[in-house]
Amino acid sequence: MSLSKEQFVKNSAWTIAELALYPLLLIIATPVFISKLGIEQYGLWMLAVTITQSVNILNIGIGDTIIRLIAQYRAENKTTEIQNVFRYSFSMSLFLFAMAIVVGAIMYVSNLVSWFYKSDNYEFAGRLLFLTTLSWGIKFVEISVLSVFKAFERFDLNSKLSMISKNSVVLGNLLMVGFGQNLLSVLIFTLLISVSNIVLQLIVLHRFNSNIVCWPVPNFFKERAQYIHYNFWYWLQSSIALIGFLTDKLAVAWFTDIKTMGYYYIASMIGANIHNIFLAFGSFIFPRVSYRLASSSKVAPLYYLSRSLIALPGWAFTIGLLLFGDPVFKLWLGNETYLNSILFIKLYLIFEAGMLLIIVPYYFINGTKKIKLNSLFEITIRISHFIAMILGYWLAGVNGIVYGLILSTFINVPFQYYLFHRQVLGETKSLQFLLVMLPVILLPAILIFTNIVFQVSLVIAFIILCKLIYFDSGRKYTNDLFATEKK
Repeated sequence: MSLSKEQFVKNSAWTIAELALYPLLLIIATPVFISKLGIEQYGLWMLAVTITQSVNILNIGIGDTIIRLIAQYRAENKTTEIQNVFRYSFSMSLFLFAMAIVVGAIMYVSNLVSWFYKSDNYEFAGRLLFLTTLSWGIKFVEISVLSVFKAFERFDLNSKLSMISKNSVVLGNLLMVGFGQNLLSVLIFTLLISVSNIVLQLIVLHRFNSNIVCWPVPNFFKERAQYIHYNFWYWLQSSIALIGFLTDKLAVAWFTDIKTMGYYYIASMIGANIHNIFLAFGSFIFPRVSYRLASSSKVAPLYYLSRSLIALPGWAFTIGLLLFGDPVFKLWLGNETYLNSILFIKLYLIFEAGMLLIIVPYYFINGTKKIKLNSLFEITIRISHFIAMILGYWLAGVNGIVYGLILSTFINVPFQYYLFHRQVLGETKSLQFLLVMLPVILLPAILIFTNIVFQVSLVIAFIILCKLIYFDSGRKYTNDLFATEKK
């Protein structure tokens, strides 16, 4: 069954709304949390969130499996199999939630938080860590429900329910913090909200398709057996990326203190939200690559166009914040928090400018049969990040952690593009891998040199390079792309 134009517009509109509202609410909430809780309590909270995000490694591809199988069975009109997939998946999500409870209990009993939190109040921090683990674990159940809507190509319903879920948690946190409740009470209330959201999602799913929601049975593995090899590589990519995403924040907590962790997390949150927005738009590339390969069409035009559509707006936003963001950050965070976090923020923006370049190759590779290449890229860049962070801290203190991230990213991206152009695009003589980083290399200089004449010169050079390397190539291939699409 084809997707109507009206449904496509609904899907797109609600996806954009979901991407915009949650970061906006986080921006509003962050200074409130800091002012009401204090930077130490906020830092402890974010440390607990960072540690417990590691339970996402338990996710063995529930969402991907639901989307892929139900979409397949929809095309084959196999209603019973659709019901079975949800039953198997939902039962597995409950099992993973139980595993998260076990992991949280182990973290609590082993006093894991003491590795990163230098204080005498370890009992409070341990309970906080346990409750945060439960909050992350319950997301497995939510994934199993919301993925069904994606499988039916009802991204509008998925986005509506996801918006309610994520934003109600933030609003609930704001409410509890505003009433002067401690973090333990805040997290207990968060759990209640999360359970209520899952009940709401099941009700909506039942009304959407009453044949799907039924009591699950725990024989999920039988349905997954033929897909386990395929899913392994996706799980490996996401697990390596997750560990890499957490490492720098844990390193800051390990080497410094909880206050510095709080200031650093603000920078990380800004960078992560920028990356996630463009990552979501980049996800549209995945099925289109698979389609063009299946129809024996060239993928190079799509690559050059999508590369420009991801990099250019992302870099424009980044350079705008670097040059003109100080008044905005000061107004948002307040003077003290601004002074202690602004260098982290600007350095992290430069790091994120480099990381934006991995989005397009990532989705292109996942749309081909060379998915192992992404695992190689993830392992290489994350190991180099770790080594560079340690060396950076040794040479330049806590700021050196971000310097290390920037330097290792700038070195890795050309290596990734070298292999990508040869193995995926088949361009054995292309020198594009040497050019992709040229605009981004100017960003540290724009930050370091404060002379207005020099900065203006660097910005002009940045714009020229973006035009020559990205804009012109994207425009050149646009006509080729749409010509083949019409055919």
